[in-house]
Amino acid sequence: MKKILLFMVMLFSATVFAGTVNVKVTNKINFGISPKELRNIVKSEPLSNSHDDGSYAVYYYANVEDPLGVKRQFNSFAFSENKLYSTIFDSATTDEEHAKIIETYKKNISKISKEKMSIKERKGALLLYNSKKIIEIYRVIDHTFINVALYSAGKLNSSLKNYE
Repeated sequence: MKKILLFMVMLFSATVFAGTVNVKVTNKINFGISPKELRNIVKSEPLSNSHDDGSYAVYYYANVEDPLGVKRQFNSFAFSENKLYSTIFDSATTDEEHAKIIETYKKNISKISKEKMSIKERKGALLLYNSKKIIEIYRVIDHTFINVALYSAGKLNSSLKNYE
């Protein structure tokens, strides 16, 4: 009986997290990695305002490369059950710089994902998504945010409402 339970747990774990191993946030960072693995990749310590309550954690880092390899000033990485599932890359921008970031992402979708991504756009914002990840770029006051999240139907539906 123990062997059957162990097999079922292993099978469940493999099906739940197996798809996240190959889903990339950036060229160096994959969804599903642990906070320790992230620290080794970015080669720095998290900023002091990071927090970890055991099942949910958010770590903040400065100067981490976004999906197109541009270093962003302030970056957050959200973990659930010790697995990365969402990131936000943040940098101070002018209106012109923000518009340029959106255009750069639209022109370089093939560098972001090997699989086709759907596009939704509205003034000052861009949503790219497929069955593996969701990327949303938007501006608040004088900052551009690039949110890269592991796909979930709820997250996608929530984001799509902003583009209707």
